[in-house]
Amino acid sequence: MQYKKNIKKFLCGGLILTALMAGVSYGECAEDWNADQAIAKYTQQLQTEPNNAVLYNNRGMAYKRKNDINQALADLTRAIELNPNYADAYNNRGTIYYSRGNYENALNDYNKAIQFDSNNAVAYNNRGLTHGSIGSEAKRRGQTAKRDNEFNQAISDYTNAIRLNPKYAEAYQNRGATYSWMDKFNEAIDDLTKALEYGEKNEQIYVSRGFSYFMIDDANRAIADYTNALQIKPNYGTAYNNRGTVYLNKGEYDRAIEDFTKALELDDTYAPDAYNNRGVAYYHKGQYDLAIDDFTRALSIKPNFQDAIDNLKAVYAAKG
Repeated sequence: MQYKKNIKKFLCGGLILTALMAGVSYGECAEDWNADQAIAKYTQQLQTEPNNAVLYNNRGMAYKRKNDINQALADLTRAIELNPNYADAYNNRGTIYYSRGNYENALNDYNKAIQFDSNNAVAYNNRGLTHGSIGSEAKRRGQTAKRDNEFNQAISDYTNAIRLNPKYAEAYQNRGATYSWMDKFNEAIDDLTKALEYGEKNEQIYVSRGFSYFMIDDANRAIADYTNALQIKPNYGTAYNNRGTVYLNKGEYDRAIEDFTKALELDDTYAPDAYNNRGVAYYHKGQYDLAIDDFTRALSIKPNFQDAIDNLKAVYAAKG
């Protein structure tokens, strides 16, 4: 029975998009920063400084914080009209376009940001993220040449961001995720380790690195990373699903069943794989009826799931 390949690369959530707020103090960007108060302040200042591009940039990012995307886009565009060389405003508007899935406009804005500020590590990081997202879409569609080109451009951009800021945790995280998509797992581990060293220890990085450890057959480190992720976020279904797959691969079937069951309780995103893999664990424990039930559940969600079809045939054969 095949199951190792069914572990899922849930890396997209690990990518971080960073925006700049030129001229805004750290206190206003802190966790308790109030967008409404900031908008009111910038609006009042604009009454006396109507051609101040920085105020439009900052108010635009405050609107973005409120998820008022149209107003944010309008303010950032106005900032650029007032100062066509405003690198931070181009970068920030690029984040708006990226959030809308408008990758072409996002790339254009990041290109402008880098043109007007060649030391803008954030713009390099964000442009890399856009190339990486385009590459991941091409990978899903089987567009090999486009995938490779976009991933390589993403790696180049992240590398430039890190060159400019050697402790840029988000750039390490994003480059590590891209290396994982490229099946360069040792490079991914190195970068994700740097991300943990220089930045906040978050569950997404641990899950991403755990996947890479699994793919180079380092099961113990993979389990440790998924366990660390669950200590940070106890209801993280992805970590349960992936740790269950590692336990399954090690032959620790009771632990695998426990993790797959928990994953299914928390998130049905990967239900076909979780049911299939839990069925494999039941099969190896000789609990054939439970295995049949899980393979059948997997097929009810994904009727052409070949692994589940093959596994169902195998368990019926084992029952005689």
